[in-house]
Amino acid sequence: MGNITIKSPSGVFSGKSANGINTFYGIPYAQSCSGKNRWRAPKKINLHHSHQESIKGPSAYQTLVNKSFMFDPTLPDSSEDCLNLNIGSPENASNLPVMIWIHGGAYLTGSANGALYSMEALASKGVILVTLNYRLGPLGFLKLDEVTNGLIPSTGNEGLLDQRLAIQWVKENIEAFGGNPENITIFGESAGAWSCALQVGMGIKGDFQKVICQSGGGDAARNIESANQWGEIFISKCHDNNISINEIIDTPPERLIEVAKLMRHMELSDGSSWVMPEVGFAPVVDNKILKENYIENFEIESFDLIAGVTLDEYKLWSLFHPLYKNLSKENLIKRLSKIFKHSIEDIIDLYSDYIDDNNYGNLLSSIMTDLTFGCPVEELLKRKKDSYGYIFTPQSPLLNGELGAFHASELPYLFGVQNNSVYKKWTPDYRDKTADIMQELWVNFAKNGNPSMNNFKWERFSNSSNYALIGEDITNINSPFKERYQILNYAKNF
Repeated sequence: MGNITIKSPSGVFSGKSANGINTFYGIPYAQSCSGKNRWRAPKKINLHHSHQESIKGPSAYQTLVNKSFMFDPTLPDSSEDCLNLNIGSPENASNLPVMIWIHGGAYLTGSANGALYSMEALASKGVILVTLNYRLGPLGFLKLDEVTNGLIPSTGNEGLLDQRLAIQWVKENIEAFGGNPENITIFGESAGAWSCALQVGMGIKGDFQKVICQSGGGDAARNIESANQWGEIFISKCHDNNISINEIIDTPPERLIEVAKLMRHMELSDGSSWVMPEVGFAPVVDNKILKENYIENFEIESFDLIAGVTLDEYKLWSLFHPLYKNLSKENLIKRLSKIFKHSIEDIIDLYSDYIDDNNYGNLLSSIMTDLTFGCPVEELLKRKKDSYGYIFTPQSPLLNGELGAFHASELPYLFGVQNNSVYKKWTPDYRDKTADIMQELWVNFAKNGNPSMNNFKWERFSNSSNYALIGEDITNINSPFKERYQILNYAKNF
């Protein structure tokens, strides 16, 4: 292992070199968001910065309600000084495509420094990999400007603005690290995919050329009325915890996170309808940063797109929720009546293959997979001409195989950690074949906008509703869920 120093327009950066890959950790791309900068748009950092990038930078504050098997105990400490990024590049890189990863976590949790997001595997395939941190939860996605009469200036879009400033930092500096600033792919999973879609919605403005949305569409944003209601709930819970409105801006962030943990997205409902998307903290359609017609950018902007889902997305939650255990048809209908205006019996009939011993829990989980992920992802594919769609299918052996191809289960393969002790338990015996396929597809797309590989030509989605089925091998199929998506979109009440 050796040291390496890079000089770019923003400063001098020292990293480590090992096994043919240079890594730079904790590069700050913006000023600290503490003090007077809390709840404000990110500010560019002073030029001529000099920093030792050998230690991972702080993560954003995590609004973690319950720990699950997805919990990552290796994350660095949280801080409001969290606007940093990591870079992995091959030695002697020059003019390589750039891939910028935006992590998921429901806008509440996650970090560029997660154990899943190894820098080496993708970089070894001939790209520059960047992973970035952005503000989360009440510090990144909470609109308070109106409900505090301007005392707190937050728009609810601070996290999105963080991401965009990081992307712009990469565009300005990545050539010094061996990257091509005119060939940038942004990609992300879950809230990271929502973020990628909303970055398109904000307008690309030449900042990137390609987008990969993994398990997330363009629907995870709130209108102003809903965002203000969420802000009022936050203010009320602060009051209940002896934090006055005049004290909020100077309250230690740890106390604000504790208040945020008390909030549930269903508090946005009057009880008669389900809240979609199933998050409280989210970007805001404010007609400034995000316009009401933002989704139309998928039709008018020039960029390349991959978007897809895992086969059993919602099992990550349904398998652990008591509602889904021995769910009766009566209780199923009660739940569906809060989501759909009509056609409930038709929907149940269409998903009848998922009824198990008169338990409707798996059926509801499959509906929620399609409603939360499948339908929004297919909307992006329909809007963006000549895009590429996929369905990820490898069944996890976890919990005797009950989790299936759950939400986020593709990540160990993509980042080449499928044989690490923790993630090996997630993956079937053919894990290495799947990892090779995913990495080559994604890297090929980043290089030239076409993910096809070897003897496999990935057919575009347009006209044929084609999806690539990714598993132990890869094949093209026509959409197996077209009828399901159509009726869900037709009947939903949101």
